[in-house]
Amino acid sequence: MLFLVCLLALLCLLACQTGGMGQAADSEILSETAQKATNPPGDVTRLQLQSAYRHFKNNTDQYVILSRFFLPYDGLIIPGFAADGRQDYYSLFRLETSAIQQHNAQFKSVNAFGMADTNFTHGVVLPQSWGSLALGYGMLLPTATEKALGQGKWQAGPAGLVTYQGFPGWQITAFAQQFYSFAGGGNRTAQDYMSFQPIVVKLFPGGYFLISDPVMKFDWKNHDYIIPLNLGFGMALSRNLTFFVQPEYVVNGSTHDTYTIRLNINFMP
Repeated sequence: MLFLVCLLALLCLLACQTGGMGQAADSEILSETAQKATNPPGDVTRLQLQSAYRHFKNNTDQYVILSRFFLPYDGLIIPGFAADGRQDYYSLFRLETSAIQQHNAQFKSVNAFGMADTNFTHGVVLPQSWGSLALGYGMLLPTATEKALGQGKWQAGPAGLVTYQGFPGWQITAFAQQFYSFAGGGNRTAQDYMSFQPIVVKLFPGGYFLISDPVMKFDWKNHDYIIPLNLGFGMALSRNLTFFVQPEYVVNGSTHDTYTIRLNINFMP
């Protein structure tokens, strides 16, 4: 249901963009839009809306609406700090939150609807001739409104990213965050894990692209290594709008055999 809602939102955005498609139809403009929208540390404000259906091997179904916001700004972490117009870096703030509807006819305890935990990342991006480097930190806030939808722990840790753009038509990124829990419910499990996301994008003329961006979780405490695989196809629709559709399958870890289908819409004002 939520997937259909997001699809309808995409159609509405398409209708709104119709008036400007005469200029945006230019192949170069669409290619540039696709490149900006798929570059994780890019110096452009972006809002991503993602609708997904996920099915677990225990017959639990999830409908997820995820929002992800990217805000670059001049300054060394603090806006305006050491920003004299000559610096070769900028700061980037990323906020991610989601609403989940979860259902299982057999295990009623997992049934829930509400907000999940909130993840934000904050760091400094150092553009290079071949791509970008970024260093910072991440925090996970226990904002879940239902126990089944979150981990119940305040978490923080270092974050780092490397993007390589040396191959024409390709963007290759590695994004890692290490999380340690430091507060939260005493009856909730302590956390010590790394989130690792390889992002490979192949750009084609006219704004078309293929993208693979699975989020892997390496739980050091429980020796649980969750590895999904995915591949999405997308395109730029105008100067500030892209989308992609992407199936995903988990091949290893406690959630193996889980499959997901998602629709991602990226808007750049």
